[in-house]
Amino acid sequence: PPDLPYFVRRSRMHNIPVYKDITHGNRQMTVIRKVEGDIWALQKDVEDFLSPLLGKAPITQVNEVTGTLRVKGYFDQQLKAWLLEKGF
Repeated sequence: PPDLPYFVRRSRMHNIPVYKDITHGNRQMTVIRKVEGDIWALQKDVEDFLSPLLGKAPITQVNEVTGTLRVKGYFDQQLKAWLLEKGF
């Protein structure tokens, strides 16, 4: 595993746990599940990664209890590729 303060565990089928989600009928979200360790460091790294793509900082929501990070918008393919590149 990479030497980072956080770890994203694979799902039962050995996939990276990044999913699309729709709430309130039209709010598009990307969810990163199974985060262990310093989830706030992951949030900062995700913001640093997505800011050049968006031209501004993405809107994120951290849930420490469930170990999930939500990002407003659909970025599942980009985040999966980014996590694979980091070694998860």
